[in-house]
Amino acid sequence: MTTKNADFNYASLLPELLQHADSGPGSGGDAVPPVARLLKVIDPMFADLESLLDQIPDYFDPLRAREDFLPWLASWTALVLRADWSLEQKRTVLSKIIPLYRKRGTKAGLEEYLKIYVGEGASIVDEHDPMQVGTISTVGVDTVVGGMPPYLFRVNVAFTTPDPAELSRKTESVRAVLDIEKPAHTYYSLSISGPTFQIGVQSTVGIDTLI
Repeated sequence: MTTKNADFNYASLLPELLQHADSGPGSGGDAVPPVARLLKVIDPMFADLESLLDQIPDYFDPLRAREDFLPWLASWTALVLRADWSLEQKRTVLSKIIPLYRKRGTKAGLEEYLKIYVGEGASIVDEHDPMQVGTISTVGVDTVVGGMPPYLFRVNVAFTTPDPAELSRKTESVRAVLDIEKPAHTYYSLSISGPTFQIGVQSTVGIDTLI
């Protein structure tokens, strides 16, 4: 449906009999039919309704719906939008959640979910790195005899933010996503990395540098 222009005359939709003014006794010579005068009063209401109807497709599009409508739209997919997600992240997750549900419980699905939130700096490893003498060689610390323990996977996340508070908040969000989306019988180790120390750029401890 397209919105009718301001000059559209709703009276033209009336039966022929009602489109003509009453020329009988008591009409006062009024050239405008009574019903047409009534329609002019409610024309603005019709215009508002038509405008709302024109927007209905947008309400079902996560990328175009109003922000306050997104939680209700998310409820259709059993998705709870986190308050600390940006508007763009909410729209992206909501637009991809149905295809992601088809991959739920898989490495690919969980990795894709994390990348929506942290970008390409997220990866999942479900096999232990091979032993390297002098690098990875301490049994019980960084080496497991026979491979990784059953049902364990490792998550590596690289954030670009230098702000310690933001880094802490995003780490909590990543853990929340992992706790909800991982298979129930599995557990994980999480490795977080951030921007490196740069003198004159990122060098203020407690503000943009972590020790």
